Amino acid sequence: MYLYNISLIIENEQHEPFMQWLQNEWIENLPAGSKLLKMLDSPHQGQTYCVQLNFEYANDIANFQKQYLSSLQQHIEEHFMGKVFLFDSTMKYLEK
Repeated sequence: MYLYNISLIIENEQHEPFMQWLQNEWIENLPAGSKLLKMLDSPHQGQTYCVQLNFEYANDIANFQKQYLSSLQQHIEEHFMGKVFLFDSTMKYLEK
């Protein structure tokens, strides 16, 4: 089982318009079980959020990236270039 995390760092001036789009347009179309979290005590300036999804197989993450992540990256490039920063990470659950 894998946890896929997308972290978004948003400059304060762009916080409201970006979050409106993210919640009303992008997150609404994500697979069931997707979680949006706000990072507390972030070391970054601005606001930091994470979108987290669980996947059974690593290949499912690549499919998600093609279907969903690319549209998020494109929207950031077109409307929030230099104001919203994105990085993603994949983690594997360890079993005892």
